[in-house]
Amino acid sequence: MNSLLEGRIGLVGFGVSNQALLRRLLEDKDPLSLFVSDNGNIGDEGKRILKENLVEYEEGGHTERLFSCDTFVVSPGISPFSDVGKRIIDSGKLFTTELEISLDRLWSKPRGTVIGVTGTNGKSTTVTMLNHIISGKNKKVFQGGNLGNPLAGVKDDFDYYILEVSSFQLRWFAEEKIRFHLSAIINLGEDHLDYHRSIDDYFKSKLRIARMTEGFTLLPKAVADSQKENLADCKLMPFSTSCEADNCFDSEHLVVAGVPFETSSLPFTGLHNYENSLVVLMISRLIGLSAEDVFEELRSYSFLSHRLQLVREFEGVKYYDDSKATNAHAVSAALRNFELSKTILILGGQEKNETYIELIEQLGQLKHVVMLGTSMKILSAKLQMRGIPLCIAGNMAEAVGICRRLALSGDSVVLSPAGSSFDLYKNYAERGNHFREIVSALE
Repeated sequence: MNSLLEGRIGLVGFGVSNQALLRRLLEDKDPLSLFVSDNGNIGDEGKRILKENLVEYEEGGHTERLFSCDTFVVSPGISPFSDVGKRIIDSGKLFTTELEISLDRLWSKPRGTVIGVTGTNGKSTTVTMLNHIISGKNKKVFQGGNLGNPLAGVKDDFDYYILEVSSFQLRWFAEEKIRFHLSAIINLGEDHLDYHRSIDDYFKSKLRIARMTEGFTLLPKAVADSQKENLADCKLMPFSTSCEADNCFDSEHLVVAGVPFETSSLPFTGLHNYENSLVVLMISRLIGLSAEDVFEELRSYSFLSHRLQLVREFEGVKYYDDSKATNAHAVSAALRNFELSKTILILGGQEKNETYIELIEQLGQLKHVVMLGTSMKILSAKLQMRGIPLCIAGNMAEAVGICRRLALSGDSVVLSPAGSSFDLYKNYAERGNHFREIVSALE
């Protein structure tokens, strides 16, 4: 039995990761006592699997049946500050999460290099960039974790495991022992404060990955300097946001181990993209690849959808889809790529208890702000108090229509919401696709 599991095991939440773990545990044929508890409804397919394997379960809430378990495998989306989260922690019983169990199993039989990537923004882009580079060298790569497939579903052996790791997952790790060969903390800014309740808890959760890494952890120099207490004894490889160090980037250059590369040679722009590219170059060099070769390979990388993508230029106005920007830090990074006085921004979505300090300074310089929906009450109030021009749109079509009327040739319209999509859409992709459809239909 896995060292993280003992006694009767309660799976708290039955989402994608815990479903993958349950399947793996059942396939192992270990004589485990399992119980599944979900606060919502378990779908038909989930119930079928549970019933066929005689696994007890409950839905629509967590009862004493769950809390009588000896070990808890917590779905990352359950906040440690929620009622169920606090009760699990206060119980003094063992708790863990699917990713930790899966890494523990993987590490017990070393095969392949495990690379963990976290940060406030750019995780998915960096992971997919690394996958693009390494798989192009005839290596077998697993890409997953918080992005795509849970590690629990892995059955084959791979040369590299490139994992996006969220603060939610890291927060629920039971132990800080070595889980990764290399890791990266791309950046740190305010996010998920509705889940973590404080910026300190959020930062500490992210930084745990460095203490679980055997080799180097890449991270911004500013983070390394400000978080020395939380990073004591970690092997760090800092990079700078101004080109005066061995590893750094700015709008014109990426510098890796002192070797400069011109950003103008890349088929994409944006400081956030250069930051991700630098991390990819640094990691690639650490695993023995030529930085010059990797830089050339970046020229053929295809970006993930809804990350600051140009949808269309219409009547001299460029429309950008950045629906994946679900926090203020991501929007601030996006806006640094535009002339603010010629930019109209569409905000909206569910808030995450952020202060918006940096973002508000930028919003005050914009041509106009359009607020989609009525969920973003805190930021709307802050903008109105500052006298920042703001229009309210009830739906996406109305938002695009307002932008079209306000925009002149040479302007940019950017959907970069700063909030999650769940007020009006199932996910950020649906929101971005709806924006694209409306913009593409303009005539």
